[in-house]
Amino acid sequence: MSKELTTISPEGMEIANSYLTFGSIKEVCNQLSVPENKVVDILNRREVKKYIDTVYLDTGYRNKNTIGALLDEMIHSKLEEAEESGVYSSKDLADLLQMAHKMRMDEIKAQADLEKTSGIKNQTNVQINEGVPFGQGNYGKLMDKLLKGD
Repeated sequence: MSKELTTISPEGMEIANSYLTFGSIKEVCNQLSVPENKVVDILNRREVKKYIDTVYLDTGYRNKNTIGALLDEMIHSKLEEAEESGVYSSKDLADLLQMAHKMRMDEIKAQADLEKTSGIKNQTNVQINEGVPFGQGNYGKLMDKLLKGD
C-alpha cells in the first residue's frame, strides 16, 4: 500500500509546529505576531490538521511505550509482593490491568480516527474456496495427486 504525501506550505508548517509547541491559538498569535483569523484559517486546513493529528499520535505512541513499560513493572511488582506476602488486593491489580487495556483501546481509536480523516484504509481480504481443499491452481492439483496417490 502506498501512502499519499501530504504537502504543507511553509507558513502552515510554522503555525502547526508553533501550535504543537505552545498549545493555544492565542499563544501562537503572540509568538508569531500573526492575526488570530489567519492562524485559525491555517490550522483548519486539511493537510495541517492531518499533520498535527499524526504528530499527536506518534508522540502518544512513544509515550505509550514508556507508560506501558512502567505499567508492566507495576503489575510485576504487585505480583511479586503478593507472592512474597501471600496477601494482595485483586482490586489493585485489576485497576492496573484496566488502565493498560484502556490505553490500548484509546490508541486503536486514535489510529482509526487518523485513518478515517486521512483516507488511509487497511483492508484484509480472505478467499474461501469451498469444496476445493487446496484450490484449483498448480498447488491444488499437486496436493490432490499426492493425497490420492496418483
